[in-house]
Order: sequence, then structure tokens, then C-alpha cells
Amino acid sequence: MPILSGDYILSAHEMAGIHEQAFADERPWTSEEFENLISQSNTRSLSVARCFVLGRFVLGELEILTFACAPLDRRQGHASALLLKFLEMASKEGGHSAFLEVASDNLAAIALYNKFAFEQVGCRTDYYKRRDGTCCDALTLQKHLIIGQ
Repeated sequence: MPILSGDYILSAHEMAGIHEQAFADERPWTSEEFENLISQSNTRSLSVARCFVLGRFVLGELEILTFACAPLDRRQGHASALLLKFLEMASKEGGHSAFLEVASDNLAAIALYNKFAFEQVGCRTDYYKRRDGTCCDALTLQKHLIIGQ
């Protein structure tokens, strides 16, 4: 697994570029949207190579807002390393659970979340709107964290 360093933080512009590459079928988030999110005091992000995870804490719950890896940086262990570190960070900050939404057809992401013991707790029908006009369900996943780990 790659070693994560807190020394390098992606800019909002860099995050937007990676997000656009990673989610080519969906509307990419803009630099302004990322800037708005990362400026909030309860938002956290981690990055390695051209991969990042962005989430926010609300009342002890970590919501993973987006998790993106540029296509050329996939299948190198970056996502596993980032998710592990992000969940550890959430637990150390007093988080008791983590949740996220993932497209039901994103099998690679679902496999990653299953590896980390996320469980499906819901489904949002036709949640993701694709650029070609089709829709895809969002699976809502949750994981309980060990507090103070």
C-alpha cells in the first residue's frame, strides 16, 4: 500500500480535475463546489498520488462525500490506503460511524467498501443522473467505527 503523507493537499482545482476524470459518466463537481466544501471546518480530506477522499463530520458521523482516483492511478492500492487512513482519522476524532452513497453499478467501489465491512442500509432509486440521460440507483452504506482507535 502507498504511504500517505499529510504534507501534500490537493487544491480544489486539482480535486475537480480528478473528479471529472473519475466520474466521466456524471456531472463533475466544479472547483467552486470543492472550494466551498474544503473551506468548512468540519470537512476533512486525504490524498495520495491523484486520488483523494473528502468527507465531513456531523455529530460523530463521518459522511464520505466523494472518493475519486484518476484512471491512471487506479489498481495501485491508493483507494484502500486512503480509506483505511480516513476511517482511522474519523475514529480518533470521536466518530462512531461512517456512511456514503455509491452507484449500484460501481462494482470496484462496492468491492472496496465491502472489504472494509460497510453494510448496505438503504437505496436511493435513480439517484445518479448520467450525462447520457440514464439514471442509476445509489446504495447507502454504513460502517460502525471503534471510537478512539
